[in-house]
Amino acid sequence: MKSRNLFLGIIILFVGVIALLAALNVIDFSWIVAGKLWPMLFIIMGIAILPVKEWLRTVLLLVALALCVLLYRQEASHSMINWLFSLI
Repeated sequence: MKSRNLFLGIIILFVGVIALLAALNVIDFSWIVAGKLWPMLFIIMGIAILPVKEWLRTVLLLVALALCVLLYRQEASHSMINWLFSLI
């Protein structure tokens, strides 16, 4: 199996799980906030095609995904604060 197909399958599976959990109100997820982080997709895809050892690629991908989560949380809380102040 090609690693590109595996990577694409994992991404599609991840997006589907997030969408399902958000639709069922299991998690609080905003596609608007996530849309602001679209450049991270280029970073993740770039890491995935780097000609480095598999363990290093995996570590870099995990670090990039952790950074995505942290940036999402920061942007979501920042958006919520702006929204609350716009109501006042």
